[in-house]
Amino acid sequence: MKRTLQRKIKGSVAAALAVLLLVTGGCGVPSPEPEPEPTEKPLTAAEKTRQEGEAVIAGLMEKNLTYKPLRDPEDRYALNVVKNIHMIGMVTGEYSENQTSSRYGVGGTDLGVSVNRGDETFIFFGDTFKNEDQTDNWRSNTAAVTTDSDYTDGITFDRMIATGTGKAKELIRGRKSPGSEVTKIPTGALCIDGALYLSFMSVRRWGEPGVWDCNYGGVAKSTDGGESWEILKELQWPGESRFCQMYPVQEEDMVYVPGIGGGRGGGAALMRVPAGSYEDFEAYEYLTGYNEDGSPIFTPGEEGLARAIDLLRKPVGEMSFMYSEYLEEWLVTYISGQDIIMRSAKEIWGPYSGPVTIAAQEDFPGLYGAFMNPRYVSEDGKKIGFLMSLWLPVYNVALMEMELEK
Repeated sequence: MKRTLQRKIKGSVAAALAVLLLVTGGCGVPSPEPEPEPTEKPLTAAEKTRQEGEAVIAGLMEKNLTYKPLRDPEDRYALNVVKNIHMIGMVTGEYSENQTSSRYGVGGTDLGVSVNRGDETFIFFGDTFKNEDQTDNWRSNTAAVTTDSDYTDGITFDRMIATGTGKAKELIRGRKSPGSEVTKIPTGALCIDGALYLSFMSVRRWGEPGVWDCNYGGVAKSTDGGESWEILKELQWPGESRFCQMYPVQEEDMVYVPGIGGGRGGGAALMRVPAGSYEDFEAYEYLTGYNEDGSPIFTPGEEGLARAIDLLRKPVGEMSFMYSEYLEEWLVTYISGQDIIMRSAKEIWGPYSGPVTIAAQEDFPGLYGAFMNPRYVSEDGKKIGFLMSLWLPVYNVALMEMELEK
């Protein structure tokens, strides 16, 4: 009887345990309700822009390009072909090693004209924003300072010229008032006896892509390492002249200043001035023709300004000039139509060769500007680094490299 009762109890307990296990899933407590599948949080506009930018940059960095060689039937120029054109990486933006968004409040910017002063290189940027989509904290111009002379693994900033908060500051105030003055954009830079000179254009209004009106082309000066700037009011060229956008280069004791008007549709002209008279407007003279032997004719004053001839035929935008020790020729890069091209000449006043493409719009959508610096060369000048701007979705500056072939 006792054994029968034990068997009944054991049987009842076993049945109860079976039911409990079925209900609890094998544990001693009831199973929790299944958690709902996590829903993906929608991206913010800034996150979406960043994601798109990363994808664009990854695609661009896979490219290694060579375009058509120079057409030179008379064999007048050393330049032959530009090859192995590729992107090393970004210089600005959070994608870059400089992480300019989180460190300096520079989420988006462009250009990158530069000048060397001793061991330092000053790199000047155009319209700068907190966000990459060109919103918040608009500054017409900003600058970075670097002592990194090896561009081949990227250019690392030592600092950006900044406010007390550490954010990159506007060097020369732009009014942000369309119809009066929208902005002041750097176009070139020079260093004379330790003083920094920044050429800039005062933009009255933006028009269609590649078209804008200028108030004047001007120069600002800094004697404290770029911390403060004075606009030289006596050194300004009219906005309708050929010198709204200037790119000065020094050769020995002479400064040569190629210039273009507003926009990217006109041709380029050339003026020169002794380095010691750089701040004297009356000392400038303008390329107005050539002698029979090809030597240049420079004419001073208003007559020279009015008669200035084409150094480069239209369309010319965002110029950069540099002497190549490797080719023993002057090089000029600029955007012409949709693409960035290079041309060479034995003398800075020309005549210049035909064009060689160094970056095509179809390969680098939204490209413009191609700014060189004699410090950023390698392999005895055979390879040249240059800064190239990109439009949306990245709106930042890329470091490129090209290889010259004689």
